[in-house]
Amino acid sequence: MADDAMAMETVVKEDAMEVVSKDPISFTYVYIPCDDTKSMEERTMNTTKDKVLGCLLDVFRPHFAAAGKLETPEQRQALKDQIQQQMTKSGQPGQNPATQAITDEQLEMMCDSQTVDIVPLIPAVAAGKFISVTCYVDDRGSAKQLPHNRRATALVSASGGSVAVLGDAFVARALDNEAEDMVRYDFKLSEFDPDSPWLKEAWRVKDVIERTRDGVSHVDATADAAAEAPDVSVDGDSLPFVPQIEPPMPLHERAAAAEHIKGLGNTHFKAGSLPQCVSLYKKALRYLDIHPPVPGEQGKATRLACLNNAAASYLKLNLPKKVVQYADNALKLESNNVKALFRKGSALRALSKYEEAVDTLQIAAAADPSDAGIKAELARADKELKKFRYGW
Repeated sequence: MADDAMAMETVVKEDAMEVVSKDPISFTYVYIPCDDTKSMEERTMNTTKDKVLGCLLDVFRPHFAAAGKLETPEQRQALKDQIQQQMTKSGQPGQNPATQAITDEQLEMMCDSQTVDIVPLIPAVAAGKFISVTCYVDDRGSAKQLPHNRRATALVSASGGSVAVLGDAFVARALDNEAEDMVRYDFKLSEFDPDSPWLKEAWRVKDVIERTRDGVSHVDATADAAAEAPDVSVDGDSLPFVPQIEPPMPLHERAAAAEHIKGLGNTHFKAGSLPQCVSLYKKALRYLDIHPPVPGEQGKATRLACLNNAAASYLKLNLPKKVVQYADNALKLESNNVKALFRKGSALRALSKYEEAVDTLQIAAAADPSDAGIKAELARADKELKKFRYGW
């Protein structure tokens, strides 16, 4: 009798769970057509909890399939080359490439299938409390030779990404910690606002991830990123976090804004307000670099100054790996830039990379033989290199 009661109770509980899983849910997401003449749309998804995981893909796959199939020999070859590159890149070291070749039968199946590529604007990671914002695109966009999606590419770039989107795109938000059922949240057209909180969160999460890759603990990385809070209040800076996405801010206005923001950063640097000036230099770089980047000599000059000044700020903050990162980016623009070489050499010395430090500082000294600061830093690095090598 007791066993029957327990069995009945189990059935009731299972039935209750089944009823709960079928509960209706509703959330909004955004459709970004690649055709600029078509308006972006805020759409509503009505589904049930048991279908929350795949509900969007069930809508996106047929949409992308309708954009065209891979029918020409050129398109099929492009897809084959793309997949072959991916397989080679992800293959095990020493693996024979011949064993990874795609057969004609496999290619036919791939051409007839439709997959969706996921571009994380905010990845579902602990740094962001597992709340993600995702851009969904046609995985076959390149092979299909779909047109460039200016607005979606700009949004990806405004969130810190670098993916060029081809064809239509969709954007949605979710909570996905893998330990519990996924929860969908609204993503709305209003969140294209250049001061939208989620954009600031995207850059903050990216910063935390980069710092942890450099060996910083998650706790310290989170604290350091917070110290450079992108929304820190600065007198004279009334500009939004990123340049306006839609309609796009004209390039000449972005260049002028970046120069203004850089000037505010310089004021804070002189005052010793290092987290504030770093935040401002990063903001100026966003105005210059977000797709499409500001071209020309003015853009290059402001970009170079911001990279060098950020490197100088990180040097004072005793974050040598960040110094090397920003100095290297400056050297990509101007390979013999003395300030970038000097700061990189100083950071390499702080990282105990004495040989690299000496090499870098020697280049800086050759570029500017009269700079006493470079000579002194080179002498220190050379002394530490000899001590490291010979013990004296």
